[in-house]
Amino acid sequence: MAWDGSSFANRPELYTDVLTEVDLEEIKDAIKFFKKQGLPRGSIDRTSFPLSPGLSQRVQGISDILNDDRGFHVVRGIDPSQFSDEDHVLLFAGLSAHVASNRAGYIHHIRHEKQDESMGSNLRPTELPVRMEFHTDADAGAIVALFTESNSQLGGEQYLSSFWRVYNALALEAPQVIQALASNWHWEKPDRKDPNLGNLIYPQRAIIGHIDGRVQINYGRSFVAGHEKYPLSAQAPHLTDFQISALDLLSKMAEKHAFQLDTQPGDLLFVNNLSIMHARGAFRDGPECNPRHVMRLWLQDQGSWPVAPTLKYKEEVGKWNVAPEDQKLYDLGEWKQTARPLEESIYRLCYMLQPLFETIEHDWRWCDVANESSLQ
Repeated sequence: MAWDGSSFANRPELYTDVLTEVDLEEIKDAIKFFKKQGLPRGSIDRTSFPLSPGLSQRVQGISDILNDDRGFHVVRGIDPSQFSDEDHVLLFAGLSAHVASNRAGYIHHIRHEKQDESMGSNLRPTELPVRMEFHTDADAGAIVALFTESNSQLGGEQYLSSFWRVYNALALEAPQVIQALASNWHWEKPDRKDPNLGNLIYPQRAIIGHIDGRVQINYGRSFVAGHEKYPLSAQAPHLTDFQISALDLLSKMAEKHAFQLDTQPGDLLFVNNLSIMHARGAFRDGPECNPRHVMRLWLQDQGSWPVAPTLKYKEEVGKWNVAPEDQKLYDLGEWKQTARPLEESIYRLCYMLQPLFETIEHDWRWCDVANESSLQ
């Protein structure tokens, strides 16, 4: 897990499983099998999306790689042009179900939301063609899964960096930074749809933690230092010069030990979200090619790492174990039609009322709404 990026740079064969024609036929058959059952997409699992024992074991083995080896893996060989938009969702959710048995109840479509931007929406960095520095998907779960539908004309590179390698470097060169990152920080999550409502204030918590002999990180710089588009509230304590330098050094070390992924359309990337940091380069979509489009799922299962208590993971209600009929596994066309501002407002209401309703019997399934935890 504590690797240096130089070990993988320009060597995709070290972390990539290339599907064969036989494998692809199995996947097509699994899609057909699932469709014939007439089930909601949220019902897709290892049983309803069956693979041969050999292929299923290969895909399930990715979980061991994520938890006990290098912490990331790529599955390659799918040609997106050979599948419909709906089938993209089914093969992504189906293969992911063989990696980890539990998923959050929605798929995110990550792309430049030009229409929302032109209407004046305060977009997240994930929805803009901007550079995103090293981070994890905060509070998102143990595994991040990404399916690359199409790359941008220019830029949009994906980078990975081992936090274990970064931690070891900091321990040698700046142990005081480790101590600072392991202490409590003020965290906020902005409400991008209605800034007048103010930010969601999280309990103070650490950026890095330790459990079962494993160091972990839960981090997006926007949450603790603010962002040009998402400033912290006036009540937020000002970061000290040392805190700012600690965050800067964390980013510098992540960049130093990172490598650029070899990314192709159709790739499925699985990442340990507690030990591997990821970043993205700025990008530009071209007028004569498909825009950059990546789908994302958050996953976990019994083999996933427990979260260090000091990280105080804030899991929104209704995120996991969502009833099949309530899961929002939308394809891109359906995603474009969703009322995301309304969904986020409902989530905010759920968040604010959660302490009250935790004291009484209540069904929270109606609060299962799409919410992107990662701002950076």
